[in-house]
Amino acid sequence: MKSKFNTLFLLLFLAVSSLQTMKAQTASCPSWGPYLEGFDMANSGELWYSEAMADNTCKKVNTYYSTLNFSLGPRGGYAGIQYKPNEIYNNIFSMWDLQDSNVPQCTTEYVAPNTYVDGFGGEGTGLHTDNPMPWTPGTWYATVVRRWSTGDGKTRIGFFMYNYGTQKWKHYVTIITPENDAKFTGTKLGSFVENWNATASKATRCGYFRNFWSMNAQGNWSKPARYTAAAGTGSWGAETAFNNTAIKVTSCGTTPAPVGSSVTFNSITQDGTKPSTALPITVTTVTPSYNAGNNSMNVSWASSETTSPQLSYKVSLYTEASWGSGYTPVAVVTGIRPDQRSASVPLPANSQPGKYYVSVVLEDIFKQTSNFGYNSLMVSNIVQPVTVDPNAFYRIKCVGSGQYITPANYSSAVNTKMVQQPLNSNLEQQWKLEKTGNNYIIINRASGLAIDVPASNVTNGTSLVQYSKHGGNNQQWVLRPYTSNTIVIGTALSNMKAMDNPANSQTAGTNINIWDQDMNGAAGVNHQWVLEAVSGNAMKETTNVLTENNQLSTVYPNPVKQGENLYINLPEQDSYELKIVNIEGLTINSQNVRGGKASVSTSGLRSGVYFYNAKSTTQTISGKFTVQ
Repeated sequence: MKSKFNTLFLLLFLAVSSLQTMKAQTASCPSWGPYLEGFDMANSGELWYSEAMADNTCKKVNTYYSTLNFSLGPRGGYAGIQYKPNEIYNNIFSMWDLQDSNVPQCTTEYVAPNTYVDGFGGEGTGLHTDNPMPWTPGTWYATVVRRWSTGDGKTRIGFFMYNYGTQKWKHYVTIITPENDAKFTGTKLGSFVENWNATASKATRCGYFRNFWSMNAQGNWSKPARYTAAAGTGSWGAETAFNNTAIKVTSCGTTPAPVGSSVTFNSITQDGTKPSTALPITVTTVTPSYNAGNNSMNVSWASSETTSPQLSYKVSLYTEASWGSGYTPVAVVTGIRPDQRSASVPLPANSQPGKYYVSVVLEDIFKQTSNFGYNSLMVSNIVQPVTVDPNAFYRIKCVGSGQYITPANYSSAVNTKMVQQPLNSNLEQQWKLEKTGNNYIIINRASGLAIDVPASNVTNGTSLVQYSKHGGNNQQWVLRPYTSNTIVIGTALSNMKAMDNPANSQTAGTNINIWDQDMNGAAGVNHQWVLEAVSGNAMKETTNVLTENNQLSTVYPNPVKQGENLYINLPEQDSYELKIVNIEGLTINSQNVRGGKASVSTSGLRSGVYFYNAKSTTQTISGKFTVQ
């Protein structure tokens, strides 16, 4: 009887033990985390830095190794590496919205090739970037976020990575946040290991983390006084690794969680006063080229990928004399753009041909200055940029024919073709050049209409017309200096088409059209033009214009009161087309009159200066008057 009892007890004990073992070995994941945070980091504000690695022994699909969890002003962000299905090894860098939004509140200024950018949802909304780099298991990676301000009321934040295997840096993304000059906040930096599909697998996965750093605006560094790992209910773990230089964080599995749900590490070995990867940036090449189109020096450069990434640049230009006199630049261009590798430096006015030097000095994301990179270039032909007085009127002369762009038959009608005519005093032969961006709209003084490529047709031989000003690309013109006093006038529709006097015609009335012309290449005299400024008092030029001073006409009363009639005495032997033009060059009244005493009503004219232009078959007479 006793033997049977002992046997029954043993079977019951074994069954209970088996149930307890099965319960203990049931795989689980923590309800949150596990997180690893570096605490009491003093010098924050400009940059956060950390290093991470995942190896094949605990690499599992659907794992995100977050390396940088941070706050930038009022919003949060995160960065790290992921292992996704189909053997995808990518990095991510994202910023949260301040509140849920259909369109992300942040934008990108730069993305590396193959980078995916989109909004994300779920736990709030924001801007998400993803690059399938790929990363390699068993290799350490440094991840960096650096912020800066350019003074435009916003904040830039760039994401950079260093590959310990290739020993190279790469800039992946720059995000723009709408906050003005936002700084990184807080004194701790966070990371975690996430199984984002725990329903599919609760297999153990791990990540290794080390070297948390922060940097302030003065370039001062700090590291954590302690690291603490913590997580919610479930299987996870944290322990030192690699001779106490790193921390291994484990998520999911059957291993019981640490007692107290957190582990603190007070003596992790983290040598140095800054990251060992922060080698000062090195300029490797500087290449200058002269751009005659805008009289500037184009400068491109490269830096070593094994040294720290670029943040800002300073490009300086020197004459041979200023180079030999203490390296004193004659022009300097600066900027903050980690992705930019070229800049244009305008040559000072009245620069002369000769030898020029350029230098490039960079500052990296760790506030370190590069070496002094430089090169030189002989410039044999300096072409001064086109200078246009926005208040002046100009005649536009073809170099090849010596004739001037004029509406056909001196018409003020829309769609009138442009032709060439010999010099005369007609206001229809005068143009105002109105700047729009880097281009110009060319407006006729008499009609107020703009030179236009009809229907934006850039076919060779398309005749130019005048049309109501609307400012489209077919009314915008690029003025490129060609020699010291000539220009090429290209259409903004194409950098290979320009104003043309076909076959260099010498015949008055020949249509002005567009034709093939490389805006940076050689130009024939039929594609070269001269801007001849009309004097400020257009009626007193020295180009045989007949004016009041010739006493061929008189005008009275002058000034004339608004609403009263103005009288102009003209030579009696002719009939005239009489136009009244305002100070802006617009024709406001036109009438046919006989010689003698012509009457002009000032009803409706505002106070100011006006011009009159009386044209007959034999002469043109001009003058001005004032309405009070």
